[in-house]
Amino acid sequence: MWYTSGMFASLQTWFIDFILGPGGYPALFFYNLLVDTVVPGSPEAAAAAVWAAGLPVAASIAVMTAGNFAGNAVNYWIGHHGTRLAHKHFNLKKERMARAKRWFDRFGGPVLLFSWLPIVGDPLTFVPGIMHYSFAKFTVYVLAGKLVRYVGLYWLVRSVV
Repeated sequence: MWYTSGMFASLQTWFIDFILGPGGYPALFFYNLLVDTVVPGSPEAAAAAVWAAGLPVAASIAVMTAGNFAGNAVNYWIGHHGTRLAHKHFNLKKERMARAKRWFDRFGGPVLLFSWLPIVGDPLTFVPGIMHYSFAKFTVYVLAGKLVRYVGLYWLVRSVV
């Protein structure tokens, strides 16, 4: 797939090296923001790298969670304010939008707890913006899902290593 090509793998490697070098927490935040919008990358790889390098766990989880949330907030904003442009430039079909609305109406906000899932998680955060779902509820569900993901990932990495 295009997002696992050498170019993106090299970019991810460079970013992780930058985070562990001079970039530190601001670079970790920015990387996690980017990979939760439209830039392919693995927040899991960055997490494992910073923990292996000895960055404090609680601080790195807080920064990665905040960065991921910021990226998802951008997606929400785009969905909320860019629906007309998306219909025009991306040829979104009304049937697909109606299906997404029915799906979100059926499962509601708790589905945002899974916004960390690969492939479906990032697009999932556009839908609440399109639906004009409460940003406060969006924030609670997305932050909770991201935090649980990183705590679980740390537990998994720690138990394997």
